Amino acid sequence: MKIYKFGGSSLGSAARIKKVIEIIAAGRVDGRPPVVVVSAFYRVTDLLFEAASSASAGSENYRNVLDQIRKQHERVFMELFPGGDDHGISALTGQDLIELHDLLHGVFLLRELSEKSSALLLGFGERLAARIVAGYLNSKDMPAVYIDARELIVTDTNFINAKVDIEETTSRIKARFCDEGVIHVVTGYIGATPDGTTTTLGRGGSDYTASLLGAALGAEEIVIWTDVDGFFSADPRRVRDARVLPFISYAEAMELSHAGAKILHPFTILPAMKASIPVLIKNSFNPDAPGTRIEREIRRLQEQQHPVTGLSSINKVVLLNLSGSGMVGVPGIASRLFSCLARNAINVIFISQASSEQSISLAIDPLQAAKARKVLDAEFAGEMHARLIDPVAVRRNLAMVAVVGNNMTGHPGVSAQLFETLGKNGINVIAVAQGANEMNISVVIDNHDEDKALNCIHESFFLSQRKIHVFIAGTGTIAKSLINQIARHRMNLRKEKDLDVLVCGLANTRMIAISSDGIDLECWEESLIQRVPEYAGIDGYIRLVREHNLHNTVFVDCTASGLVAERYPELLRADISVVTANKLGMAGPAELYDSIRAAQRGSNVRFLYETNVGAGLPIINTLNDLKNSGDNIISIEGVLSGTLSYIFNELRKGGRFSEIVRMAKDAGYTEPDPRDDLSGADFARKVLILGRELGYPMEYGDVRCESLVPEELQSDMPVGDFLDRLVMVDEWYADQIRLAGEKGMTISYAGEIRNGKASIGVKQVPLSSPLAGLSGSENMVVFTTGRYLDTPLVVRGPGAGGEVTAGGVFADILRVASYLV
Repeated sequence: MKIYKFGGSSLGSAARIKKVIEIIAAGRVDGRPPVVVVSAFYRVTDLLFEAASSASAGSENYRNVLDQIRKQHERVFMELFPGGDDHGISALTGQDLIELHDLLHGVFLLRELSEKSSALLLGFGERLAARIVAGYLNSKDMPAVYIDARELIVTDTNFINAKVDIEETTSRIKARFCDEGVIHVVTGYIGATPDGTTTTLGRGGSDYTASLLGAALGAEEIVIWTDVDGFFSADPRRVRDARVLPFISYAEAMELSHAGAKILHPFTILPAMKASIPVLIKNSFNPDAPGTRIEREIRRLQEQQHPVTGLSSINKVVLLNLSGSGMVGVPGIASRLFSCLARNAINVIFISQASSEQSISLAIDPLQAAKARKVLDAEFAGEMHARLIDPVAVRRNLAMVAVVGNNMTGHPGVSAQLFETLGKNGINVIAVAQGANEMNISVVIDNHDEDKALNCIHESFFLSQRKIHVFIAGTGTIAKSLINQIARHRMNLRKEKDLDVLVCGLANTRMIAISSDGIDLECWEESLIQRVPEYAGIDGYIRLVREHNLHNTVFVDCTASGLVAERYPELLRADISVVTANKLGMAGPAELYDSIRAAQRGSNVRFLYETNVGAGLPIINTLNDLKNSGDNIISIEGVLSGTLSYIFNELRKGGRFSEIVRMAKDAGYTEPDPRDDLSGADFARKVLILGRELGYPMEYGDVRCESLVPEELQSDMPVGDFLDRLVMVDEWYADQIRLAGEKGMTISYAGEIRNGKASIGVKQVPLSSPLAGLSGSENMVVFTTGRYLDTPLVVRGPGAGGEVTAGGVFADILRVASYLV
């Protein structure tokens, strides 16, 4: 024999009830039909609660809600029994509805709703549902009998969350179930005191009813039919990649249920576990799905042997903290604390005590917080008056997240991995609890971070694919190339690196696109919409990024805006990693530079800016590797402008300076106004960044920069006039090439950092110098160090262009990903 329990979603309509009857018909074992436990129809319990609340408040709205309940049942009734042959069920449900009306009217007149009345009211949904299901079974020639669980399940007088008398309940169940050929349809959720007063087993208590019946009758299986495919590794509404767990142990199911997993009533497992009866979670909408099997000995494949089985959470908890020096070494404080709460029927969800014995923290339901504080203040009034114990501190708007798994026991590093994951995502752990069996670590956090915590923990323990969420500022050349590169390589990263790069935000000064699930990169430009005023500018964009509060977030700056660069410290302090191609942060004023560095040191995230100096060339990383490994940096020389590299490489071939500049502009190598490149300002910023990397307290003005724009041409003349008049320097450059050649040298526009001094300008370099061998728009950096003294270390390659720079940005994003996940 099996026990089948059907939840409200499985009984949401006449069509759903017909599907349930098919499942029941297929559930016979050795000719014995299953025992059926039913919840109220979909949403009916909520409506009953709403009606009771309205009535107790003196609102006649209870009549409207009652009418909704009546119509819902009548609609189902008419579809199930179109011919009117209902085996007398219509009269019985009609009597129940009249009784419900009279009870609500009494509450309305008295303006009072006791727990005793609430229990009676809230149980009508199960009574109505069980009558209709039993009647429909009989109409289909499947003999069934309606059983009111109040005749079976005996409880105490805690009417809303009653405690079951297991011995008496078991005796009554065994005495009642004697006809094995009849389908017993039992009301879930409700019980009764020894004198017959209605009680309830708490929300979701129909699961518990099924377990009590199964244990008493020695059932082969207890099957909980619901609207999901099984027990998930996390709440699928919060963690998109949550997966169905084929098997979990009794202990794991109990831990997850007590910590907030709503798929099972917390007490469901205990009777089944004591009787060694497997519990199955199945989907009535998809009955062929295997579901989840819960039993003592679980079978997992080798690849499923992760230390963590699943996560659960409770969204709203209040943390009470009792602390004071008078608690240290004083026996009985904890006993008084918990006895006081127990006497006042206050349920404790979470307990944490400092080893110093100076404080005890506990989490409870917010609805009980005021009462708990009041009774504890009264219990310890003497100690508080003597200032031995502080008044009870209450902290609200918190959530509890539980990490559960049998394999956590004796598995080193689980706690470290958990707290590292939370820390890297800027999630503050307020309190921690772990039992000696090591299979549950519970943390209390701000409830604003609950979804973020669930997702990053889920990924960290390989329960789902790792993700990073990228928000891009700017939609220009570099951003477009970056988006295309991510789109091309995303599937490869998912397959080979188990990493999904989701672009969740794009913004420029006028338009924006945001999606927590990731923007479609094949048509991202169509996703851009006009910004609304409250999210205008970089302030509005960053506010949106923070409001989304996604785990493993990376802010990518593809602009050249000083306003964006100024926000790096704020992003880092919010534990949002930053990858930037924008030099105006690291080459900005010393105050901004110092602020960025301080924010980086104080955060748990990464700040990467490799492309600031060499686009896609590994210059910053190479320099840091040399420094960190103890090498002595003697000097750094180089050409760090693709535009100026091209111009001087062409000069060495015999070209004329003015013609080469014009060619470079026509080829798109220069800015629209070539003077922006010829001034050397961008080159100087790169040299400044390298100087700061070496530890020199430099400002932009400390870099001696020779401008290639003749002084007499530095006015605001049109670009065309500037290019026409640039011929005036052609002979000078020709002379410089000739003079250098006479010495066996050539000229280059190069930068140098040596002995804390930085300079950029036209220099003579030996023909044997690496700088003399550049071609096209190549960049080069030459590191002369203690280790690389006779043969300097050279980094050479393309130093400009959207594709190259975007590739460097993409590489930095992947470096952040390897750190975060």
